Amino acid sequence: MKNFGKMLVGILAFASTLAIGSTSKSEKSNSRAIESRNAVTFETSAYITKDASIKLAVKKNAPERVFITLRAANNAILYSEIINKNDMSYAAKINVNELRDGVYQLEVSTQNDRVVKRLNLASSKWDTERKITVN
Repeated sequence: MKNFGKMLVGILAFASTLAIGSTSKSEKSNSRAIESRNAVTFETSAYITKDASIKLAVKKNAPERVFITLRAANNAILYSEIINKNDMSYAAKINVNELRDGVYQLEVSTQNDRVVKRLNLASSKWDTERKITVN
């Protein structure tokens, strides 16, 4: 009976060692997965204003050059700019008043990341008839 008790304690000790070892392995594999995930290098927002301009804001999380390109539907480049790698935030107002109505693409990219925003430019057409009467 004493031998059985010692054997049971030995089996339990060995089993607990395996459980602890497998837990630490899974924790290590999870930490590797988190570490290998790439961080986003920039955040961007863009919208069209009433006065026919595109307001663009870029906030960088790493010192990288950022390329801004506005393209027409036929892929022709209408506007391009490069943000210096040391400038961590950027804001611009791009005048698109002379562009025709249609769909355009605004691309903001780095060497590894790329964001493409589709912009639909449509001028508001007002057909208003005014009558002035003088009494």
